[in-house]
Amino acid sequence: MDTATLVRIRPARESDLPALEWDGAYRHYRRVYRQTFDDVRKGRRLMLLAEADQTVIGQVFVQLQEGSDWLGAGGKRGYVYAFRVKPEWRRRGIGQQLMAAAEAELLRRGFVKAVIAVAQSNSGARRLYERLGYDVYAEDAGIWHYVDADGVQRRVEEPSWLMEKRLNPAPPAAPSPP
Repeated sequence: MDTATLVRIRPARESDLPALEWDGAYRHYRRVYRQTFDDVRKGRRLMLLAEADQTVIGQVFVQLQEGSDWLGAGGKRGYVYAFRVKPEWRRRGIGQQLMAAAEAELLRRGFVKAVIAVAQSNSGARRLYERLGYDVYAEDAGIWHYVDADGVQRRVEEPSWLMEKRLNPAPPAAPSPP
């Protein structure tokens, strides 16, 4: 049986926030996750999780606010970020399921494009996004700041490619034969 079929994609719940720290590997983002979840409650973002055997094994977040100059002009765009799958679950189609769910949610909300940033050093992720239909449209210095779990202001500098994909609604289903 294909492991990907045992995976469920669902919205995050508040009780999931500790699991997003991935056994301490992402503890430093604790406050970021809390803020993101607060934005989910306000309708500004989405947090989608991949779950297997009641364990979080992947995630993708989506910023729903449009009109950001950083994202560029050209229609209603959603920003996909914090996309990851636990290493032992990779190469099983779970990332594709997460991205498809994020794109479907954007389409459902009337967005016409999805944007994602990928570190210039992460050629594997870039190849995945290209296979999923994303194209590079710009470079970004990748500089951002956050307050870590201990209350310390952190600076991240990760030169990135900005990639986008036009979201196309699924074609209507063919009529069933009489």
